[in-house]
Amino acid sequence: MKRSYLGLFVLLLIFTMIGPINVAEAKPTKVSVGQTGSVVTADNGAIALTYDLATGRGSFKQGSTTLISNFYSDYELYGTSSRIHSYDPGTRSAKWEAIGNDGYGKHGERITIKSVLDSGSTITLRLTMYEDQPYFLSDMTVSNAASQTISVLEPIASDNLDIGSGTDKRIYTTPYTNNYDFGVAPVDNFGKSQNGYDRPYGVEDQWSAFNGTSYWVAAVFDNTAKNGIVAGAATTKAWKSMQHLGQAAAPNGPLTGFSIYNAGGQQSGTSVSSDAFFMGYFDNYETGLETFGEAYAVEEPMLQWKGDVPRGYNTWYNFYSQYATADAMYAMTDYFVAHLKSLGYTYMNLDASYQGIKGQEQIRNLKDYVTYVHSKGMKAGSYEAPFAIWNKLTDTVPTTNYTFGDIALKDTNGNPVMSYLNTPIVDATHPGGQVYLKWLMNTNHVEPGFDYVKLDFIDFGMYEGSFYDKSKNGIQAYRIGMKIMRDALIGARQKIFIDESIAPLLPSGYAHGRRTGCDTVIGLDDGAGIRYSGIERQAFNAAASWWTNGTLYPFNDADMSMPENIVQGVYGKTTLNQATLLTTAIVMGGGHLLLGDDIPFISDDRMKRLVMNKELLDVASLGKAARPLSMTNFYLKGEHSPAVTYLKDKNGDILVGISNWDMNNSQPVTVPFPDLELRADKAYTLSELYSQTTIGSYTGSYSRMLRAGESIIIRISAKGPRGNTEAPLNLALGAGVTASASTSYGAGYEASNIIDGNLATRWSAGWPANNDFSNQWLEINFGAPVSVNRVVVSEYGYDKQEYETWAYALQYWDDAASQYVDLTKGLTLGDRRELDFKTVTTSKIRLYMKTSHWLGSVNEIEAYNIPGNTGSVIAQDDSNESFSGYSDIRGQTQRMQTFTLTSRSLPKLDVYYYESYVSKVPEDNLYIDIVELDSNLRPAKKLFTAAVPPYNLMGSPQPYSIYPRLSGLDTAKKYGFILRSPNTLDDGSTDNKYGFGYSSDVYAGGIAQYSGDGGQTWSPQTDTDLIFTIYQ
Repeated sequence: MKRSYLGLFVLLLIFTMIGPINVAEAKPTKVSVGQTGSVVTADNGAIALTYDLATGRGSFKQGSTTLISNFYSDYELYGTSSRIHSYDPGTRSAKWEAIGNDGYGKHGERITIKSVLDSGSTITLRLTMYEDQPYFLSDMTVSNAASQTISVLEPIASDNLDIGSGTDKRIYTTPYTNNYDFGVAPVDNFGKSQNGYDRPYGVEDQWSAFNGTSYWVAAVFDNTAKNGIVAGAATTKAWKSMQHLGQAAAPNGPLTGFSIYNAGGQQSGTSVSSDAFFMGYFDNYETGLETFGEAYAVEEPMLQWKGDVPRGYNTWYNFYSQYATADAMYAMTDYFVAHLKSLGYTYMNLDASYQGIKGQEQIRNLKDYVTYVHSKGMKAGSYEAPFAIWNKLTDTVPTTNYTFGDIALKDTNGNPVMSYLNTPIVDATHPGGQVYLKWLMNTNHVEPGFDYVKLDFIDFGMYEGSFYDKSKNGIQAYRIGMKIMRDALIGARQKIFIDESIAPLLPSGYAHGRRTGCDTVIGLDDGAGIRYSGIERQAFNAAASWWTNGTLYPFNDADMSMPENIVQGVYGKTTLNQATLLTTAIVMGGGHLLLGDDIPFISDDRMKRLVMNKELLDVASLGKAARPLSMTNFYLKGEHSPAVTYLKDKNGDILVGISNWDMNNSQPVTVPFPDLELRADKAYTLSELYSQTTIGSYTGSYSRMLRAGESIIIRISAKGPRGNTEAPLNLALGAGVTASASTSYGAGYEASNIIDGNLATRWSAGWPANNDFSNQWLEINFGAPVSVNRVVVSEYGYDKQEYETWAYALQYWDDAASQYVDLTKGLTLGDRRELDFKTVTTSKIRLYMKTSHWLGSVNEIEAYNIPGNTGSVIAQDDSNESFSGYSDIRGQTQRMQTFTLTSRSLPKLDVYYYESYVSKVPEDNLYIDIVELDSNLRPAKKLFTAAVPPYNLMGSPQPYSIYPRLSGLDTAKKYGFILRSPNTLDDGSTDNKYGFGYSSDVYAGGIAQYSGDGGQTWSPQTDTDLIFTIYQ
């Protein structure tokens, strides 16, 4: 937006308070309003306002410090670039009145300043102050005998803002929508931004110098003393609300411009008013932001939610496109019921593109899904992008005589306005558009009985255009549409949680939750040094918007948890460190915890640490968002997300999230207890939630050297330990322990580096003469038999989070038999793989890296004997023999392997499968059923189903681990696992299909079977076995 010259703005905090601004706020007193000559003054003991009627300018102070001087008001006529100002020639008068008590505060006083300009317009500025608040409210009205069309209203504008003394002054800015990002930068170096606004189709976001525009709210603060000004929208009823910040000329200098204003579309008439604005000074700007949230909620109350913060599952990051089938989701529901429902995971949420049962009407699919989920005692969630028009514009809008072309938002030439997804947009001012939005909510969500609705891409509803109702602009159309949808959903017979995905921060009264940032899988890269993973991007937006949790929305939503991101395969799976960083951001960022991963395939270490960790879930259940201990210059300057965030538990304990966002280097962190509102002279007991161990007793502060990419959550308690154990002893660091390897790259890369306790050193395999990186091993010799039940492997990621090991086996030395025995196998290690198993007594362990993508390298291997720890171990395995692959899993073709059990449990199963990709991916998931068989080896009872979509599967048979977690099985019975993909096209080819590993008769406990009719009949293949590994 083109800006005119900005005038000055002055803030006076309390006249009894003399000295620097970073001292504690003075206690507000009764508002005193008076006039001396042409100067009107309002003072409540905390802040003060003055306005000179002779000049048409005012000031805002705190004590003796002028924060903004010579502010004025102005407006802009549509189609022009010039402004009409309160200081233009004319006459000015003031009056004030007591307005009593209201939601903002007590004993309010409102000053009305009227500037009757010689040009014919009158600018009326209203300033409201309360005796118990360090902020004031403002709004303005422009009047003229002739109707005017106005595009900008700016109640407070100046060419300066200064918070007084400070050594680390910064700006805090808010994005237009969560497609963009919160930012922090030094006052004299605003950095870069995408400067996001309504984005037409075909226009890509571009990085450039930050233009100084913040939406909804902004702050200027000192990061050391934390004092600062917070200013933003008190209402958003008629306009979009912005703040303009002008970059300071010198470090810690005053801003060269600051204003709060309305824009976005136009308003016409003889009298046009702005929305209301908030501006205050706080000794802690974080308190100021929280106060802003509370003040905004006065006119637009937070939509209350009486239930718990949602916890469950969402399909989006796992089952994209047509892969969210009924077969997949019914099975996922069953899995949650069996293993996660008791932990509070009760929501089973569909995202975009739910397919249901092929060929069945979609509404029937939705209703059937809800019925199934409810029958299991769970809650069902759904998805809608309501403002996007997916139909043909010639189609008729349901229940109306309008077409979608009629209800589409138009530009001034009558052409549909196209969103950045290339869809027309519903004009919510059109009567047919209003009927359509209500019909969507009722038909797709209320009537099927859904308990949760995710509203996505609702930023489309704010696009500007030529509306059906010419008196409305983008924000007004948005509010009309959102109110219709909210009222339909909260009026349902069932209680529905409404969650906003891509949406503006304000208006806020239409949902129970809102995403803090863009999709977690979408990172940032300006091509010139600013680079964020999607995880870190989500984290800094969650940290920046902590104050909206419980003020604007009951719960912030830091997007879905991805403990392993199974769909990304060996090249892009989430490492344990990455998953832990994301989990910290989510549980400390509002607690809205939906798992967006293929849960039956998640490894045990992720499940125990991130998904089933009771202490972690207790934090999420609080539904609170953590404050940053200190701000970093994220986004605008490209610095890492804040390392430390904290919140208070219900029992008074302090919970502290500590994260190192440098994935390649360690980082020291110190947390001073007084900064957490704890006593410096008192001893506190510290425990760590992920490891569930006691750290010890500390006074004054806690310091730690975080590993690269490490994230922890510390509980600080004055009540003593909570029963957690002490950190275990690493047996690999014991006296006399040695390490050896199959090969070594040379000096500095010896095997001894894996047991030196230093993650900065590493072993690397020697370069193979034939470029075959397979069959490398690392051995730890304890020197004497020890008991072991956990091994931790930290693989080197080549400073790019690229980990080369594919298929591996962890082995222990059977001293009696003088041979290595496989404990567990898997596919990919990553930055930290924790392998738990039943306790074994052994003198040696070995990591055998069967296949690798490139040169294998490991930083450290740790070994532990943890009291009470256990895990699964291999019971039967036919994968040590040579095998081949064949890919005919499609349509009616299914494959089965029968097996017997040696124990009553089946916690884990490795199945060797792959995808024969040539030109396209299969049209359906690969489904893996575990069934109980009858005496004729026919399926008698289905025990388990898991579905894996086709993306990023490897091109040859590999050991994919599945975790059925079955118990109470009968060792006298026969079982089988079935591979099927019923909706994958059967074109007679084995290309672009799912395949399996097989060999000649290598397994004595069962046989392979083939079905060509969708599992109706089965033919035994007694000379063939599929390749698999059974655990107990």
